[in-house]
Amino acid sequence: MKKKNPILSGVVLAATVGLIFSGCAATPSVPAAHASSDSVVLQNDLQYGTAHGQKLLLNACLPTGLEKPSAAMILIHGGGFDSGTKDFGGMTALCSELAGSGIAAFSVDYRLAPEFAYPAQVNDVTDALEWLREPAQVAEFGIDPERIGLFGSSAGAIIASSIGTNGSGSLKSGDRVAAVVAMSPAVDLTERGLLLGDPSKMAIASILQYLGCDDFTSCPNARDASPLYSVDKTDPPFYIAISKNELVPLQQGQAMALALKVVGVPVTLDVKAGDRHALELLDEATRASIRQFLIDNLVNS
Repeated sequence: MKKKNPILSGVVLAATVGLIFSGCAATPSVPAAHASSDSVVLQNDLQYGTAHGQKLLLNACLPTGLEKPSAAMILIHGGGFDSGTKDFGGMTALCSELAGSGIAAFSVDYRLAPEFAYPAQVNDVTDALEWLREPAQVAEFGIDPERIGLFGSSAGAIIASSIGTNGSGSLKSGDRVAAVVAMSPAVDLTERGLLLGDPSKMAIASILQYLGCDDFTSCPNARDASPLYSVDKTDPPFYIAISKNELVPLQQGQAMALALKVVGVPVTLDVKAGDRHALELLDEATRASIRQFLIDNLVNS
């Protein structure tokens, strides 16, 4: 199943994109279990799976009034793998506003470190993807199972990049996706990857915790957990945003973009000045670029 080798109209989306990508809030919101507006229906705390006795939940943000099945995005929060939830303000706003623009959005929880290490997080979000593709959910949510993408922030960008480069065959079924947006992804988690820039001690500690390792020299999961080594020509289009002096070294984003380009996968590398990280990167230019990326590769595909 895995391989390892070396929105709606553009006018509607354009009108709402400034609200869609409004940045990352550090405080979780607590939405009502079911809510609605004229254009969006919210269904919170839906169970998409169970792992080690733990319920796996997601929030659904659904557009209303569409005549055809909508494209869908799975939103994967950050938090250094040991914190964060589907209800964090940045993801809550993103979920609702994507739905308001005609794209069904699903903000997911996944198991956290240190109790759970790789591949638990990737497996959980993959389970959410496959659950959404089941006929019951396709019908209930009014989504097109052939047009599902991933949006990941920080730790979530690593998970999104891993799923995006896993698997083989059609991008329209199983554990495959049609597009990936990765905000500040680390893609080489091996000891070699430490040579890509100058990662902070905080970043290294988060990655080791994710891998379930004390150091990189004896970490059998490191290569398998590194999306960079899974890239091939069957992967979906990627949008990678990263800044020059942030938590994740710029070289990580550059390495991923180059690997995708070499095998002919469409990729946009959006490099920002300064030290902004993950959802902080969503300035006006980035929002416009992501809007066009989604139109080209998900909405109109």
